[in-house]
Amino acid sequence: MAPDSMTIRLHLRRLRVLEVLSDAVERLVVAVRDSRRVVRCPHCGFLTAKVHETRRVEVADLPYGGRPTTLVWHRRRFTCANCTERHTESHPEIAGKVTRRLARQVVRDAQVMTIKAISHRYGISWWLAMRTVRDWAELLEAERRRRRCKVLLIDETSLRRGHRYVTVLSNGETGEVLGMVRHRDARALGAFLSAQGRRWCRGVQVAVTDGSLSYRSAIHRHLPGATHVVDRFHAVRWFCAGLIEVRRRLQRLGPKGTNPAFDPQVFRSRYLQLRRLDRLEGEAIERLGAILWRYPELEVAWRMVQHLHGIYLAEDAEGANEALGAFVELWEEERFPEFDQVVSALLNWGEEIFAFHDTDRVTNGHLEGRMNKIGVLKRTAYGFRNVRNLAARTILISPAVA
Repeated sequence: MAPDSMTIRLHLRRLRVLEVLSDAVERLVVAVRDSRRVVRCPHCGFLTAKVHETRRVEVADLPYGGRPTTLVWHRRRFTCANCTERHTESHPEIAGKVTRRLARQVVRDAQVMTIKAISHRYGISWWLAMRTVRDWAELLEAERRRRRCKVLLIDETSLRRGHRYVTVLSNGETGEVLGMVRHRDARALGAFLSAQGRRWCRGVQVAVTDGSLSYRSAIHRHLPGATHVVDRFHAVRWFCAGLIEVRRRLQRLGPKGTNPAFDPQVFRSRYLQLRRLDRLEGEAIERLGAILWRYPELEVAWRMVQHLHGIYLAEDAEGANEALGAFVELWEEERFPEFDQVVSALLNWGEEIFAFHDTDRVTNGHLEGRMNKIGVLKRTAYGFRNVRNLAARTILISPAVA
């Protein structure tokens, strides 16, 4: 008795179904062939229909009826009657071991799913799914890097916590991630900028980084015409470090091992102390005021940080200089050793900090948002070992911001 089978339509242009090889509950296998009988020789341009041999190639396709589907492509190798050269046919709907529509779906799914989940869904190997994603991401990266970039955002992240670091670069105007390079030193960033070419580098007007001396060195060498800006988030973190150290010194009641070792009221208000005055209201102001009244030194340190916040709250560079002057006057009166590193950072990075007002108040905000998504991606994958795989996944989850 002949096995039960069905006739299907794959809806793939220029592919003709020859037969259904397997019509099982768990899998569907279909034999297909290019509908053309005559092809053009790529060597001489003459038409030929002489088939030298036919090879069967398994190609994964989108699930049909909820079942993983495999196409057995009868791929022909032709012999040209004019030049006698041989060539193997290609098909516009097939890209390697997968159909193009499956490749597009895999890329879409890679933005919200793990590669392992994708491979299970479509019945393909992990390596094939990852290679499909990586090939697509490389095309997208090349297209993004060809475009002009006026604002370049630069930051770093690790493949896994405490392991190898990479440098992430983004277009500050569109929010698109341009690329990811190994390491976080001047050589790594310089190699990326050199590969972009002098014309592209001349178009960069603003470069935003954290307080990395390596990044500053590479920017001065390869982007001499760009204005270097230290990201606001990192600068404010420097400012708050002094207040945190003063609070840690004052909150201690006794040596380690004693109970209680810290003043619980000061410790519990540690996040409240870091907030700007314009973001406090009502009960929060009363609670903070009570803490600062009990500890005059903490109140002075808090005022210092508020003056430093004024550098970024000012409308222009003149107002920022006034805020800095108020901080300097207060610091000269008290001279807290905890603020020595804050003063050192202001001396070393003052030009890059104040460039914030000369560049339309640009920050690394777009890239920091992408870094949060990268963090979620790394936690989902339990970290990465391959930089190219992380770069491919990052590029796919970083489209342009409307």
